[in-house]
Amino acid sequence: MKHSSTRPSRRTILLAAVWAVLILLDFAGLFWNISRFSEGAIGTAKFYKTLLHFGISLFSISAVYLAQWLLCFRAGTPVVIACALFAFGGNTVANVWCMYDFFPAWDMVLHSLSGVLFAVLGLGLASVLLRNQPNGTRKLIATVLLALFCSLTIGYLWELFEFTVDTVDPASSTQGWADGILESYPDGTYLVNSRRGTAILDTMEDMLLHLVGSLVTLVPLCVLFLKRPQTMDAFSFVPRPRRAPSAAASARTNGNTDDVSAVPCATDSLRTDGSTSPDATDARTPSSDAEEKNGRGQSGE
Repeated sequence: MKHSSTRPSRRTILLAAVWAVLILLDFAGLFWNISRFSEGAIGTAKFYKTLLHFGISLFSISAVYLAQWLLCFRAGTPVVIACALFAFGGNTVANVWCMYDFFPAWDMVLHSLSGVLFAVLGLGLASVLLRNQPNGTRKLIATVLLALFCSLTIGYLWELFEFTVDTVDPASSTQGWADGILESYPDGTYLVNSRRGTAILDTMEDMLLHLVGSLVTLVPLCVLFLKRPQTMDAFSFVPRPRRAPSAAASARTNGNTDDVSAVPCATDSLRTDGSTSPDATDARTPSSDAEEKNGRGQSGE
């Protein structure tokens, strides 16, 4: 009878540790705000807003982990960590730890980091869209360009969202357009401190920072991919094979947990024996399968 112990891979341990630390910091921010509220340092409205963002932070930090489990795919480790860290910085740090109150320029930091995040996500999306294309320099350049266009598109759509929010509810403006008003007139017009308006400056600054963040990420990665094409696999989205529940139960009964395809999607991130390096498993892609087949064919000759 074959006995096998199920133990998590180094990738699983790393990602679980990142998630746990970020969630603990989210709870720490909640307790800090409860203390401030009990001391009267913040009002009821501010406290309830913090509670709302605390819940949003819990979901947004966990979203990329849940997506992999529900949609049965595996994102590259850098992609998962980037998503979790951005969710933490964009909501927990900004709204639970109230970073905007202590460091108003935090918004500029977030827009720069959003360029980094969505460039990395763009690489994952490109790996899916271009998975059937032959490997080579042309595919590499197409992947990087597609990632750049994906990132810029998301940044553009976000600015449209901010404009819509400001139009529907000017009181909750996120663009600080009122900061540049010098005088208001009875006809509803304003005298502002810039001939280019006020909100447009915030919008263009945000888009420029997003572009810089994307380029700072993709240009070095493009150079790295040209020198070591296999490193692109770390940013790929890899579909996980599905199988019937009865087959899963049979495999567990027989102790057959060595085959990755025999593991259900919800537990695919766990390795069950030490025969396979986690790094090699993470980097497994259709292109590496093709190279292995070519190698076997050459050895046969």
